[in-house]
Amino acid sequence: MKDILKLFTLQSMIAIINQIKVAPSFAFDTYFAKSQKGVMGTSVNIPIKKGAGIVLESVSPNAEHLIHDEGDTYMLTVTLPRFPLESVISASDMNEIKALEGANDQAQALSQKIGELVKEHKDSFMTTIEFMSVGALFGKVMDGKGNVLFEFSSGAAQKTFTNAKPIIQSLNEIDDALVEELGTEVGYTILASRSFISGVAARATTEELFTQGQAKWISEGEKRILEVHGKKFIPYTAKYKNANGATKSFIAENEAIVTPDSADVYKLFYGRANHTQALNKAPVLFFTATPEELPKGRGYSVVSETRPIPVCVRPGALIKLKYQTA
Repeated sequence: MKDILKLFTLQSMIAIINQIKVAPSFAFDTYFAKSQKGVMGTSVNIPIKKGAGIVLESVSPNAEHLIHDEGDTYMLTVTLPRFPLESVISASDMNEIKALEGANDQAQALSQKIGELVKEHKDSFMTTIEFMSVGALFGKVMDGKGNVLFEFSSGAAQKTFTNAKPIIQSLNEIDDALVEELGTEVGYTILASRSFISGVAARATTEELFTQGQAKWISEGEKRILEVHGKKFIPYTAKYKNANGATKSFIAENEAIVTPDSADVYKLFYGRANHTQALNKAPVLFFTATPEELPKGRGYSVVSETRPIPVCVRPGALIKLKYQTA
Protein backbone atom coordinates (compact mmCIF):
# COMPACT_ATOMS: atom_id res chain seq x y z
CA MET A 1 0.00 0.00 0.00
CA LYS A 2 2.88 2.37 0.72
CA ASP A 3 4.11 1.83 -2.85
CA ILE A 4 0.71 2.95 -4.14
CA LEU A 5 0.71 6.00 -1.88
CA LYS A 6 3.99 7.06 -3.49
CA LEU A 7 2.00 7.70 -6.67
CA PHE A 8 0.30 10.63 -4.94
CA THR A 9 3.15 13.12 -5.17
CA LEU A 10 2.81 16.78 -4.24
CA GLN A 11 2.40 17.66 -7.93
CA SER A 12 -0.36 15.08 -8.39
CA MET A 13 -2.17 16.25 -5.23
CA ILE A 14 -2.10 19.88 -6.42
CA ALA A 15 -3.40 18.70 -9.79
CA ILE A 16 -6.23 16.79 -8.07
CA ILE A 17 -7.50 19.81 -6.13
CA ASN A 18 -7.17 22.12 -9.14
CA GLN A 19 -9.11 19.75 -11.39
CA ILE A 20 -12.00 19.32 -8.97
CA LYS A 21 -15.11 21.16 -10.11
CA VAL A 22 -17.13 23.02 -7.51
CA ALA A 23 -20.49 24.76 -7.60
CA PRO A 24 -20.47 28.12 -9.42
CA SER A 25 -19.61 31.12 -7.23
CA PHE A 26 -21.08 34.37 -8.48
CA ALA A 27 -18.66 36.94 -7.04
CA PHE A 28 -15.45 34.88 -7.32
CA ASP A 29 -16.15 33.49 -10.80
CA THR A 30 -17.31 36.80 -12.23
CA TYR A 31 -14.83 39.25 -10.74
CA PHE A 32 -11.81 37.54 -9.14
CA ALA A 33 -11.06 34.25 -10.92
CA LYS A 34 -9.17 36.03 -13.72
CA SER A 35 -7.36 38.55 -11.52
CA GLN A 36 -5.16 36.53 -9.15
CA LYS A 37 -1.68 37.16 -7.80
CA GLY A 38 0.48 34.85 -5.71
CA VAL A 39 2.43 36.27 -2.76
CA MET A 40 5.60 34.67 -1.41
CA GLY A 41 5.35 36.06 2.14
CA THR A 42 2.72 35.81 4.85
CA SER A 43 1.45 39.35 4.26
CA VAL A 44 0.62 41.49 1.24
CA ASN A 45 0.75 45.22 0.48
CA ILE A 46 -2.55 46.26 -1.07
CA PRO A 47 -2.84 49.68 -2.76
CA ILE A 48 -6.36 51.12 -2.52
CA LYS A 49 -6.88 53.93 -5.03
CA LYS A 50 -8.50 57.05 -3.57
CA GLY A 51 -10.40 58.05 -6.68
CA ALA A 52 -13.87 59.61 -6.36
CA GLY A 53 -13.20 60.85 -2.84
CA ILE A 54 -12.59 57.43 -1.29
CA VAL A 55 -12.06 57.49 2.47
CA LEU A 56 -11.21 54.79 4.98
CA GLU A 57 -14.52 54.57 6.80
CA SER A 58 -13.79 51.99 9.51
CA VAL A 59 -11.14 49.64 10.82
CA SER A 60 -12.21 46.61 12.82
CA PRO A 61 -10.52 45.69 16.13
CA ASN A 62 -9.72 42.41 14.33
CA ALA A 63 -7.62 44.31 11.76
CA GLU A 64 -4.19 44.16 13.32
CA HIS A 65 -2.54 45.50 10.20
CA LEU A 66 -0.59 48.55 9.03
CA ILE A 67 -2.19 51.40 7.10
CA HIS A 68 -0.18 54.06 5.25
CA ASP A 69 -1.65 57.13 3.57
CA GLU A 70 0.38 57.71 0.39
CA GLY A 71 -1.38 60.63 -1.23
CA ASP A 72 -3.51 59.09 -3.96
CA THR A 73 -3.64 55.64 -2.32
CA TYR A 74 -4.07 53.87 0.99
CA MET A 75 -1.46 51.15 1.38
CA LEU A 76 -2.73 48.28 3.52
CA THR A 77 -0.28 45.70 4.83
CA VAL A 78 -2.54 42.74 5.51
CA THR A 79 -1.58 39.39 6.99
CA LEU A 80 -3.00 36.72 4.73
CA PRO A 81 -5.67 34.65 6.49
CA ARG A 82 -5.00 30.93 6.73
CA PHE A 83 -7.66 28.26 6.23
CA PRO A 84 -6.29 24.74 6.80
CA LEU A 85 -8.37 21.57 6.68
CA GLU A 86 -7.49 17.99 7.53
CA SER A 87 -9.29 14.72 6.85
CA VAL A 88 -8.28 11.16 7.69
CA ILE A 89 -8.21 8.03 5.59
CA SER A 90 -8.80 5.63 8.45
CA ALA A 91 -7.14 2.29 8.98
CA SER A 92 -10.44 0.56 8.19
CA ASP A 93 -10.64 2.47 4.89
CA MET A 94 -7.11 1.36 4.07
CA ASN A 95 -7.93 -2.27 4.89
CA GLU A 96 -10.92 -2.18 2.52
CA ILE A 97 -8.72 -0.82 -0.24
CA LYS A 98 -6.00 -3.41 0.40
CA ALA A 99 -8.62 -6.16 0.09
CA LEU A 100 -9.04 -5.34 -3.60
CA GLU A 101 -7.21 -7.53 -6.10
CA GLY A 102 -4.40 -5.89 -8.05
CA ALA A 103 -2.41 -2.71 -7.62
CA ASN A 104 -4.42 -0.89 -10.29
CA ASP A 105 -7.73 -1.48 -8.52
CA GLN A 106 -6.20 -0.41 -5.21
CA ALA A 107 -4.74 2.75 -6.76
CA GLN A 108 -8.08 3.63 -8.34
CA ALA A 109 -9.96 3.11 -5.08
CA LEU A 110 -7.43 5.17 -3.13
CA SER A 111 -7.55 7.92 -5.74
CA GLN A 112 -11.35 8.03 -5.45
CA LYS A 113 -11.17 8.25 -1.65
CA ILE A 114 -8.57 11.02 -1.75
CA GLY A 115 -10.61 12.86 -4.37
CA GLU A 116 -13.72 12.78 -2.15
CA LEU A 117 -11.83 14.25 0.80
CA VAL A 118 -10.10 16.92 -1.27
CA LYS A 119 -13.42 17.90 -2.87
CA GLU A 120 -14.88 18.47 0.61
CA HIS A 121 -11.90 20.72 1.36
CA LYS A 122 -12.24 22.71 -1.86
CA ASP A 123 -16.00 23.13 -1.43
CA SER A 124 -15.37 24.58 2.04
CA PHE A 125 -12.61 26.84 0.75
CA MET A 126 -14.80 28.18 -2.05
CA THR A 127 -17.62 28.96 0.37
CA THR A 128 -15.21 31.08 2.39
CA ILE A 129 -13.62 32.75 -0.64
CA GLU A 130 -17.03 33.55 -2.12
CA PHE A 131 -18.10 35.23 1.13
CA MET A 132 -14.91 37.33 1.16
CA SER A 133 -15.33 38.15 -2.54
CA VAL A 134 -18.87 39.39 -1.99
CA GLY A 135 -17.58 41.75 0.69
CA ALA A 136 -14.93 43.05 -1.70
CA LEU A 137 -17.64 43.94 -4.22
CA PHE A 138 -18.88 46.48 -1.69
CA GLY A 139 -15.51 48.00 -0.76
CA LYS A 140 -14.99 45.80 2.32
CA VAL A 141 -11.90 43.77 3.19
CA MET A 142 -13.17 40.69 5.05
CA ASP A 143 -11.37 37.94 6.94
CA GLY A 144 -13.58 34.99 5.98
CA LYS A 145 -15.10 34.68 9.46
CA GLY A 146 -17.71 37.37 8.97
CA ASN A 147 -15.53 40.25 10.21
CA VAL A 148 -15.00 43.41 8.17
CA LEU A 149 -11.33 44.37 8.63
CA PHE A 150 -11.43 47.57 6.58
CA GLU A 151 -14.26 49.44 4.94
CA PHE A 152 -14.02 52.18 2.34
CA SER A 153 -16.66 54.65 1.28
CA SER A 154 -16.92 57.28 -1.42
CA GLY A 155 -17.70 60.95 -0.94
CA ALA A 156 -19.29 61.01 -4.38
CA ALA A 157 -23.06 61.53 -4.45
CA GLN A 158 -25.26 58.55 -5.23
CA LYS A 159 -26.55 58.35 -8.78
CA THR A 160 -30.34 58.35 -8.83
CA PHE A 161 -33.07 56.53 -10.69
CA THR A 162 -36.47 58.18 -10.36
CA ASN A 163 -40.05 57.82 -11.52
CA ALA A 164 -39.62 60.97 -13.61
CA LYS A 165 -36.23 60.30 -15.29
CA PRO A 166 -35.71 58.03 -18.32
CA ILE A 167 -33.73 54.94 -17.38
CA ILE A 168 -31.28 55.48 -20.24
CA GLN A 169 -30.38 58.86 -18.74
CA SER A 170 -29.47 57.24 -15.42
CA LEU A 171 -27.43 54.56 -17.22
CA ASN A 172 -25.58 57.23 -19.19
CA GLU A 173 -24.65 58.93 -15.91
CA ILE A 174 -23.18 55.64 -14.69
CA ASP A 175 -21.24 55.24 -17.94
CA ASP A 176 -19.76 58.73 -17.59
CA ALA A 177 -18.84 58.19 -13.93
CA LEU A 178 -16.98 54.95 -14.75
CA VAL A 179 -15.04 56.61 -17.55
CA GLU A 180 -14.07 59.41 -15.17
CA GLU A 181 -12.89 56.91 -12.55
CA LEU A 182 -11.23 54.26 -14.75
CA GLY A 183 -10.32 56.26 -17.84
CA THR A 184 -12.15 53.91 -20.20
CA GLU A 185 -15.58 52.50 -20.89
CA VAL A 186 -16.24 49.16 -19.18
CA GLY A 187 -19.20 46.86 -18.89
CA TYR A 188 -20.97 46.52 -15.59
CA THR A 189 -23.74 44.80 -13.64
CA ILE A 190 -26.02 46.38 -11.06
CA LEU A 191 -26.62 44.52 -7.79
CA ALA A 192 -29.81 45.86 -6.27
CA SER A 193 -32.40 45.50 -3.53
CA ARG A 194 -35.72 44.11 -4.66
CA SER A 195 -37.40 47.46 -4.03
CA PHE A 196 -34.89 49.18 -6.33
CA ILE A 197 -35.56 46.64 -9.09
CA SER A 198 -39.30 47.04 -8.64
CA GLY A 199 -38.92 50.78 -9.15
CA VAL A 200 -36.86 50.31 -12.32
CA ALA A 201 -39.35 47.76 -13.65
CA ALA A 202 -42.23 50.17 -13.02
CA ARG A 203 -40.39 52.96 -14.82
CA ALA A 204 -39.57 50.59 -17.71
CA THR A 205 -43.28 49.79 -17.98
CA THR A 206 -44.11 53.50 -18.08
CA GLU A 207 -41.58 53.98 -20.88
CA GLU A 208 -43.06 50.94 -22.70
CA LEU A 209 -39.59 49.37 -22.77
CA PHE A 210 -41.00 45.86 -22.30
CA THR A 211 -43.20 46.18 -25.39
CA GLN A 212 -40.27 47.67 -27.34
CA GLY A 213 -37.95 44.80 -26.37
CA GLN A 214 -35.61 47.12 -24.46
CA ALA A 215 -36.56 45.54 -21.10
CA LYS A 216 -37.18 41.91 -20.12
CA TRP A 217 -37.11 39.48 -17.24
CA ILE A 218 -34.58 36.68 -17.56
CA SER A 219 -33.63 33.70 -15.38
CA GLU A 220 -30.03 32.93 -14.44
CA GLY A 221 -29.53 30.09 -12.00
CA GLU A 222 -32.04 30.61 -9.22
CA LYS A 223 -32.40 34.36 -9.79
CA ARG A 224 -34.97 36.34 -11.75
CA ILE A 225 -33.07 39.26 -13.27
CA LEU A 226 -34.29 42.47 -14.87
CA GLU A 227 -32.42 43.53 -18.00
CA VAL A 228 -32.94 47.06 -19.34
CA HIS A 229 -31.05 48.59 -22.28
CA GLY A 230 -28.62 45.65 -22.09
CA LYS A 231 -27.77 46.16 -18.40
CA LYS A 232 -28.62 43.55 -15.77
CA PHE A 233 -30.24 44.44 -12.46
CA ILE A 234 -29.58 41.46 -10.16
CA PRO A 235 -31.44 41.13 -6.83
CA TYR A 236 -29.06 40.86 -3.89
CA THR A 237 -30.10 40.26 -0.29
CA ALA A 238 -26.95 38.94 1.47
CA LYS A 239 -25.90 40.26 4.88
CA TYR A 240 -22.63 40.74 6.79
CA LYS A 241 -21.33 41.81 10.21
CA ASN A 242 -19.90 45.33 10.36
CA ALA A 243 -16.88 46.48 12.38
CA ASN A 244 -19.06 46.62 15.51
CA GLY A 245 -20.41 43.11 15.03
CA ALA A 246 -23.91 44.21 13.98
CA THR A 247 -25.64 42.34 11.13
CA LYS A 248 -26.23 44.58 8.11
CA SER A 249 -27.49 44.16 4.56
CA PHE A 250 -24.92 44.72 1.85
CA ILE A 251 -27.60 46.70 0.00
CA ALA A 252 -30.25 48.79 1.75
CA GLU A 253 -33.84 49.17 0.57
CA ASN A 254 -34.24 51.22 -2.64
CA GLU A 255 -30.46 51.13 -3.20
CA ALA A 256 -28.07 49.38 -5.58
CA ILE A 257 -24.39 49.28 -6.49
CA VAL A 258 -22.57 49.16 -9.82
CA THR A 259 -19.99 46.37 -10.16
CA PRO A 260 -17.69 47.04 -13.16
CA ASP A 261 -16.43 44.20 -15.34
CA SER A 262 -12.77 45.24 -15.13
CA ALA A 263 -9.67 43.37 -13.95
CA ASP A 264 -8.27 46.74 -12.79
CA VAL A 265 -10.93 46.95 -10.07
CA TYR A 266 -10.65 43.56 -8.33
CA LYS A 267 -7.64 41.55 -7.15
CA LEU A 268 -7.32 38.22 -5.39
CA PHE A 269 -4.06 37.80 -3.50
CA TYR A 270 -3.06 34.40 -2.16
CA GLY A 271 -0.07 33.14 -0.22
CA ARG A 272 1.98 30.01 0.19
CA ALA A 273 0.61 27.31 2.48
CA ASN A 274 2.06 27.05 5.97
CA HIS A 275 3.26 23.48 5.43
CA THR A 276 6.69 21.88 5.15
CA GLN A 277 5.83 20.53 1.69
CA ALA A 278 5.16 24.08 0.49
CA LEU A 279 8.67 25.29 1.38
CA ASN A 280 10.58 26.66 -1.62
CA LYS A 281 7.47 26.19 -3.78
CA ALA A 282 5.54 28.85 -5.64
CA PRO A 283 2.27 29.86 -3.94
CA VAL A 284 -0.93 28.23 -5.17
CA LEU A 285 -4.49 29.22 -4.36
CA PHE A 286 -5.38 25.66 -3.34
CA PHE A 287 -2.71 23.48 -1.72
CA THR A 288 -2.98 19.80 -0.83
CA ALA A 289 -0.05 17.87 0.65
CA THR A 290 0.81 14.26 -0.03
CA PRO A 291 -0.95 11.89 2.40
CA GLU A 292 0.98 11.57 5.65
CA GLU A 293 0.99 8.46 7.82
CA LEU A 294 -0.53 8.94 11.26
CA PRO A 295 1.04 7.45 14.40
CA LYS A 296 -0.09 4.18 15.94
CA GLY A 297 -1.47 2.86 12.67
CA ARG A 298 -4.50 5.19 12.68
CA GLY A 299 -4.35 5.73 8.92
CA TYR A 300 -3.27 8.63 6.73
CA SER A 301 -3.89 12.36 6.95
CA VAL A 302 -4.91 14.51 3.96
CA VAL A 303 -4.18 18.20 4.58
CA SER A 304 -5.31 21.10 2.38
CA GLU A 305 -4.92 24.85 2.80
CA THR A 306 -5.75 28.17 1.18
CA ARG A 307 -4.56 31.68 2.11
CA PRO A 308 -6.63 34.15 0.06
CA ILE A 309 -7.66 37.79 0.38
CA PRO A 310 -9.96 39.24 -2.34
CA VAL A 311 -9.99 43.04 -2.48
CA CYS A 312 -11.52 45.83 -4.53
CA VAL A 313 -8.53 48.09 -5.23
CA ARG A 314 -10.63 50.78 -6.98
CA PRO A 315 -13.62 51.27 -4.65
CA GLY A 316 -14.39 54.54 -6.43
CA ALA A 317 -15.65 52.43 -9.33
CA LEU A 318 -18.30 50.87 -7.09
CA ILE A 319 -20.94 53.49 -7.81
CA LYS A 320 -23.82 53.61 -5.37
CA LEU A 321 -27.34 54.07 -6.69
CA LYS A 322 -30.66 55.07 -5.16
CA TYR A 323 -34.20 54.86 -6.42
CA GLN A 324 -36.24 57.93 -5.50
CA THR A 325 -39.97 57.60 -5.78
CA ALA A 326 -40.69 61.31 -5.42
